[in-house]
Order: sequence, then structure tokens, then C-alpha cells
Amino acid sequence: MPDIQQHLAVSQKVSIDDLDWAAARAAGLSERERANLEFFADVESQTFFYFLEVAKLQISRDPDLISFLTMWNYEEHFHAQAISRLMAECGCPVPAAGSRAAKLRTSARLRARLEDAFQVSLAKAMPQTFVALWMTWGASQELLTCQGYESLVNTTNNPVLAELARRIGKQERRHYAFYLASARERLEGDRVAQRIVRAILERNWNPAGSGVKSPAEQAQFVANLFPDPVATFSHADERLSALPGLEGVQPGMRWLRRVSLATGAAAPAAAN
Repeated sequence: MPDIQQHLAVSQKVSIDDLDWAAARAAGLSERERANLEFFADVESQTFFYFLEVAKLQISRDPDLISFLTMWNYEEHFHAQAISRLMAECGCPVPAAGSRAAKLRTSARLRARLEDAFQVSLAKAMPQTFVALWMTWGASQELLTCQGYESLVNTTNNPVLAELARRIGKQERRHYAFYLASARERLEGDRVAQRIVRAILERNWNPAGSGVKSPAEQAQFVANLFPDPVATFSHADERLSALPGLEGVQPGMRWLRRVSLATGAAAPAAAN
């Protein structure tokens, strides 16, 4: 397991007290930015519920793992709070993060319940394989999240949104680094875990938010956020492919094709 103490030493809630809210209000948000930020806030706010599901499993009693999950949950919670503050300052208020998060979870789709049941079963039957899957899945989600915030930085005309996205993205990069290193360690030399993780990624992978967002909502978010989704998802797939036993895996591209067909759009061509 990577050195958790290095992560804990720099962990903190994202700083927003020094942001120029007057400049944020003056610049405002485009309709696309408003929709993207609402999606980000909704997904970030669900971390608490993911944390609860894993924390009740026996495997989470590992001291380093529970320390990381606690830090991760803490930082993600304040990401949602910060995004909601920015939206409110720009005239696009959303319900209080806590109440909205609870309402979203209450109306969670069947997929979320099935995912929770599956992970409980896998964690009990094959605890080490479960952790390898959790870390690999987490690495893929955090990398796309990093790329999403980078896209906000590169496309917005709102200087405060750009700065907030940079700050959140920096923390997401640390999360990604921990997940990736942990996944590599868990997969190394474990052929059974490699085969199971590969199979689940290729058949069931989807971007964060599947429990509370429909496939159509996810597809719209991806189309709004990334100028070139194929390049973005191909890059994420390449990073996963570097993990032991996952050479050539393409869960992101599989998802893009699947969603494009489901929504009636042209399926994206595979990147060279």
C-alpha cells in the first residue's frame, strides 16, 4: 500500500475563502457550465454514501485503507460544497448539498443497489480481489475526474471557476495517484484478480455517477464537458492498460460506443 502518511500530511478541505466572488458573479456561468457543475456537485456529494458501503465491509478494517477512505470522503465532501457556493454566487443556486445528496441517494437507480450487493458479495468471497477491483475502478474514475476539471480550466471564461477547478483538480490528482499505486500493488502477480478485474471493467465499467444519473445524463455530461471524448477516454484506457494483467483493456471506449448506440448517436470511432 502506498505511504498513506504522505497523503494525510497534505489533506485539507479545498480553500475558497480567498476567491474573488465579485469576479465570479461578474463573469457568470454559461448554461453548459451550470449543467456540468451541477453534475459534478451531485457526484462529489455521493462519496459519503460510497464510503459508508465500503466502511461496513471487513476488508476496510485495514488501517491504511480506512485512513485513505476517510481523507477521500472528507475532501470530496468539500468539493461539492465549494461548487455549490460558486453556483450560488453566479446566480445558479442549488439545494443545500447535504439535503440534495440524500434525496439523490434515496432515489438511486436499481443499478446502484445491485452494485452495492455485488461488492458486498465479492468482498466476502474474495476480499483481496475486491480491493484490487476497488482500487482499479477508483483510479479510472479519479483520472477522468481530473481530466474533467482540467477541461473546465481550459474552456471557461470565469477566472474563479478556473481557479477552483485547479484547486479541486490538484486534490483529485492525489486521489488518483493513491488509487493507481494501490491497484498496481494489488494486481501484481495475482492472476485471478487480474482476470476478474479485467472482465468486470470490460463488461460493466461506466463513469462516476451511474447510481444517481441515467446513461443519457452521463452521456450528455461527457459531451458537454470534453471537446474530444474519444481522446479523453482513450487516454484513460491507456493508463489502465499499464496495470498488471490489464494490457489492452478499453472500458472507456466500450462505454462510449455503448452509450452512443443507446442514445441514437453515431458510435465514436476508436482512437489510433
